[in-house]
Amino acid sequence: MSIRRTRVIGYIPLDGQRAKTRISKLLDVTRAKNNNDRLKLLIAAAKEFNHNDPRKHDSDIKAGAIAFLCSILRSCSPYFIARSKEIQNCLTIILCLYRCSEERLCASFCTDGSTLTLDLLELIEINYRLGKRGDAKSLVLAQNVIYKLCQARVPLTMVRGQEELLSSLVGNINGVTGRFVMHLSMKMIASLSEHEHNKLVMFAFPGLMESIAVGSSHMCEAVREESARIVMNLALEARNKARLIQGNNQYWLDAVLALSRGSSVAKSYSLQTLGCLATSPENKVIMVQHKNCVVLDTLLQVATSRIVPSQDCINATRIICNLICQATASEIGRHPGLLVTLSSLACREDKLAVVAAMAVKKIATYVRYKDSCHQELLQTLVTMSYGKVTEVLKWTVKAFYEQASFPRNRVKMIAHKGLLTALSVLSNDKNDFVRENAEEVLNALAGKFVNALFFVFRSENESNN
Repeated sequence: MSIRRTRVIGYIPLDGQRAKTRISKLLDVTRAKNNNDRLKLLIAAAKEFNHNDPRKHDSDIKAGAIAFLCSILRSCSPYFIARSKEIQNCLTIILCLYRCSEERLCASFCTDGSTLTLDLLELIEINYRLGKRGDAKSLVLAQNVIYKLCQARVPLTMVRGQEELLSSLVGNINGVTGRFVMHLSMKMIASLSEHEHNKLVMFAFPGLMESIAVGSSHMCEAVREESARIVMNLALEARNKARLIQGNNQYWLDAVLALSRGSSVAKSYSLQTLGCLATSPENKVIMVQHKNCVVLDTLLQVATSRIVPSQDCINATRIICNLICQATASEIGRHPGLLVTLSSLACREDKLAVVAAMAVKKIATYVRYKDSCHQELLQTLVTMSYGKVTEVLKWTVKAFYEQASFPRNRVKMIAHKGLLTALSVLSNDKNDFVRENAEEVLNALAGKFVNALFFVFRSENESNN
């Protein structure tokens, strides 16, 4: 006896079954007999996928929806213009699917991102070159899909076809004539370079850095901005810092400095790059001495600018501070106008003043009485003593304390016109730290003045003998 199965009223299919139903609509597209049927089925599928439930989109992508759509897109090549309606619906469905969760977007990029990106860039290049005869809607939709793919942060080792993807992106930058595809290729590389596991791999990838060099001098501002972003991302990797500076006659240092003179976005990226490079001990001397201190000139120009964001001024001053070490302090202190500029910035009443004061204190830690900039350093400290920000005054007395630690420095300090008066002003400050340290420095200068002279006299006799 056979059992007859009847449909149950109110039956709700499970999510997995619904996903299969939606995927079957894409499968029907691949089986269409002609282009008209194919277009009708794509329009119906686009309506089915147009919702805002991330869980359903996750299920559809997991079931292979993106792979089906990539297959449909490839079948439209090279007749992109003749079948623009099909392409538009394909791209619309992909954008709907990418309303998924961040995790599923990353997973989709690993499996289908390489193929999809290359197909979309080809589509964009064809429509871009055709100008008014191209399909503007398809171009915009493809651009939006690439922007969505750029949000995926994944290690390249997990991306299927990673070498083909990088090779094609590099080839687009070096050989393509359309700046739009060049910009999108740079943007994709910049996105990939943000993942910590990709920085070393991408730096060593054949031809990639050369292509970024091409982008850094491109006439299009958007391309230069992405180039600055890529260099910044790669410079965050400790093992890349020395390679960027010490190879190719400091080519990348020149490139970063050139980018810093561009738009506000490129300037911000470039400053962050210089900040990363300046934290590496082996880079400090190279950066300070590069082409007659052009790095210092650039940083001072940004720090004193009135048209750049205040954070960029702070970052530029902080980089100067990071460049100061025992090997560079004297040369930085001798740089024309640097100490005067820092003292001027330190007399302001904002965060920049504190950073400038920190830089002066760091110079005072290493500069001694023999250095040609020592007298100017003392004058800088005197100027800073009349600042209005307590944190600046704290760094000032710390700098005085550093200088007073050495007998020969004390002689120079006592002989400096205005220094004792400045310390007297600080010794009456309302802040306990400033007042107590200023008094201690004054005591060192007054109580040990005779000892300092004796030390100098004995040293001179020993040198004569």
